[in-house]
Amino acid sequence: MNTFLQLLVRTIISFSIGISSFIAFLLLLDMGFPLTLLSGIGTGALFFILVKALQKQWWLKKNGLSSKEYRYINRNLKEAKEKVKRLQKQQLKVRSLGAFKQILEINRISRRIYQLVKKEPKRFFSAESFFFYHLDSVVEITEKYTFLASQPGKNKETFLSLQQTRTTLDDLTGSLEKDLQKVLAKDMDLLQFELNFANQHLSHKKDLK
Repeated sequence: MNTFLQLLVRTIISFSIGISSFIAFLLLLDMGFPLTLLSGIGTGALFFILVKALQKQWWLKKNGLSSKEYRYINRNLKEAKEKVKRLQKQQLKVRSLGAFKQILEINRISRRIYQLVKKEPKRFFSAESFFFYHLDSVVEITEKYTFLASQPGKNKETFLSLQQTRTTLDDLTGSLEKDLQKVLAKDMDLLQFELNFANQHLSHKKDLK
């Protein structure tokens, strides 16, 4: 259940209970209309908070996480989101087609890892090298590269430095690809299992014929 559906469910539940409570208080208790209205709203708001807490606990249990783990992952995701934004901004600052493609690929892999972990936070533990090392490195080096590449009057040393930076970014792209493979490792294992099962089933059918 996504965030919007969760919000919709708890809004419908709290609104329904709030209206029902207002009618019940109005018919059963002699509190006056203003206080009855406030009591109905308060009851609805209380159930909104309770349903939200229950939804969170259900979601954490479904994903096999504790509240402490989720807070830890969420904090790192927020930091990573800002770094990914910084990385995306560099895409528009390069003039070389080769550098543009290189940074585009870095952006593509980084966004994919972030989105996968955002959707399924437990994947975070398979991507710690991305969040703690490789993302920081590609952001810092890419920013320095685009800054240096935009300066006029480049000399031989500057061109050499830019070339070395491009080589380093190639290496880091390889590291990002390995990070993505780690995040998707369980999916690949599951796919392989299903393929093996399907092949065995097909072989069995052929043998029967």
